[in-house]
Amino acid sequence: MRAPTRYIKNAVWVILKKIRFGSRFSAGMIQTFDKPHVEIYKSGRIELGNYNQNRGNLYLVADGGHIKIGDHCFFNTGSSVTSVESVVIGNNCKFGNNVVIVDHDHNFKGESEKEFISSKVEIGDNVWIGANVTVLRGTKIGANAVIGAGCVIKGEIAKSAKIVQKR
Repeated sequence: MRAPTRYIKNAVWVILKKIRFGSRFSAGMIQTFDKPHVEIYKSGRIELGNYNQNRGNLYLVADGGHIKIGDHCFFNTGSSVTSVESVVIGNNCKFGNNVVIVDHDHNFKGESEKEFISSKVEIGDNVWIGANVTVLRGTKIGANAVIGAGCVIKGEIAKSAKIVQKR
């Protein structure tokens, strides 16, 4: 169990975020975050379940999108989740160092007036994602999947799949 002061500090952090962002931010009161960074722009929303934790800098950016993280998830140092549409993460997920989850790409071809091209990201329950993994827009990872370190993931990953980077 962590020090009681950590729980109190995080409860205050949750209350302050609820005051700052109003209904666009919701979280269970029991979190053990270390250096979380939350940014919500436009109509963006962030929902956090209970008992989530991280180790060092976690970036959650809802730039008009919706981020929903279930219960008992762990993010290691330097992870980030950025949404302009939707990122949904299930319960009991574990993320290694420097994991990046994005639901959009920049529209570098300029084929339309939109700055970003986006599609939903869904990560099922009990998923383990190793260090330095990038999860791209339009990805759906099934429950109990394991993604090895250094992978770039796009598309559908079946439940209980084991994905490793080939060398």
